[in-house]
Amino acid sequence: MAPTKRPSPLQALARAESGNVAMLAGFLIPCILAMAGIAIDLQNTVRQKSKVQAALDSAVLAGALGRQAGNLPQEVVLDVQGYAASLLEEQGGGLDCEPVSVTFDEANYDIYGRVRCRQKTYISSLIGHDELTFNVRSTSTYGVGQLDVAFIFDVSGSMNSYNRLAQLKVAASAAVDELLPDNQQRDGSVRLAIASYNHSLNAGPYLDEVTETVTLSADGSNSTAQSRYSSHNSKRMVDAATGRRFFYFQSGTCSSWSCGRNSTWTWSAARKFFSDTDLSASCVYERTGTQAATDALPGDGAWLGTGNPRWNFSAGSPSKYDGWRNIENNGATGYGVGAYEGRHGTCMPSGPVPLTDDKIALKAHINSLVAEGGTAGHLGIAWGWYLVSPEWASIWPVASAPLPYREPQTSKAVILMTDGDFNIEHPTATKSSFRQSMDLCDSMKASSRRIQIYTVGFQVPSGVQRTGDGRTILEYCATSPAHAFNADNGEELIEAYRAIARSISDLRLKQ
Repeated sequence: MAPTKRPSPLQALARAESGNVAMLAGFLIPCILAMAGIAIDLQNTVRQKSKVQAALDSAVLAGALGRQAGNLPQEVVLDVQGYAASLLEEQGGGLDCEPVSVTFDEANYDIYGRVRCRQKTYISSLIGHDELTFNVRSTSTYGVGQLDVAFIFDVSGSMNSYNRLAQLKVAASAAVDELLPDNQQRDGSVRLAIASYNHSLNAGPYLDEVTETVTLSADGSNSTAQSRYSSHNSKRMVDAATGRRFFYFQSGTCSSWSCGRNSTWTWSAARKFFSDTDLSASCVYERTGTQAATDALPGDGAWLGTGNPRWNFSAGSPSKYDGWRNIENNGATGYGVGAYEGRHGTCMPSGPVPLTDDKIALKAHINSLVAEGGTAGHLGIAWGWYLVSPEWASIWPVASAPLPYREPQTSKAVILMTDGDFNIEHPTATKSSFRQSMDLCDSMKASSRRIQIYTVGFQVPSGVQRTGDGRTILEYCATSPAHAFNADNGEELIEAYRAIARSISDLRLKQ
């Protein structure tokens, strides 16, 4: 038998190395394939995540539009979830997502969407990784698109103190600049309106549209005049012979030698025409009844009260004497003299400014404001609402007609400013100015109207009237605590108005 030939050292080394390479290859090749598989699955997951992000962005934007149109939060949640689900279902490719989680920020109307998804793997599953998970978030908010805003200014007498009115004019003009910047084209998408109030409100050229007219022939007797006064004092009383508006007062005739205050007088009803006095012919006060806290179009059962001076026909001679002397000698400018009450027949000369983007006219009106008298804040709130209410569209000029409440991509805002208590209401009112203001704000904030209410308190004293839970009327009326501003000086007032203007912004996705 031939002897076995032993391999040379080189041959033995080669055989040993080939065995090691085989072993190493057997170890490395699966690892390389696994890494390649993971990379492929990761790349596929990244693509799917990008698609999920786009779907969620679209869903929260759709939710923002729905909320802007007045949908309730629960409706918005269902809209966002349904919209996202339909888009995600189209992705396929082994994608499985949980229902979108939707939350809200009531202060600024942001909508937060969050979804968790699982992406099925294909190659990575060979090494035990059956899926990859990821989270996606998106935030949307809404604002202008088209914007109707009403400014409400307190022009009561206290605004003359500490230079408040002058500082208000500067701050309000700054807000106009923010909302109507000079570098922005005026296309009617942003319109501003103004209402100002003291103890009454000047309806300006719109008086005939918002109050009821009654035409009266000659009275014939004092009793006839008193009966007509009692029946029609809330209306625009027009003299049949002249067609002129008038109010009643009692004219006296002295039947004794002294003709002084304590003399014997005979009183007879008289008519004073508004054009013959210093009274504004366009003052109005609140409406009462079932439409008191609504924005119903003026008409039967919904007329506003006409600001006629009030006369107490049964008052004694001294009181009648004082009132008559005021009318005859002072043009009936006094708030209350004797039996005569002129407060609700006087108002500031600044009538309402319907919605407009005429920046020059808006600033001119602001700079013309003057202040005097008491504070019937509920009148300002009501007229701020009327100026942006589509129910009042027929009252205002065509170009100033407010947009519908549920118009897509449309926002409405009312900005109420005051420096103190709401402390004056008309004698015919059954509720205080404070209570009427609460009712109006409750109605205005109803979800179907989606009006944002901002409030600005300027140097408001700490002792002002409060609700049962301790809130001021400004805190009560504001849409949220973030909508209520306080200012102790002119700089803070300017910043408050600018902050409000900045908070009204275009529909957008937030990063």
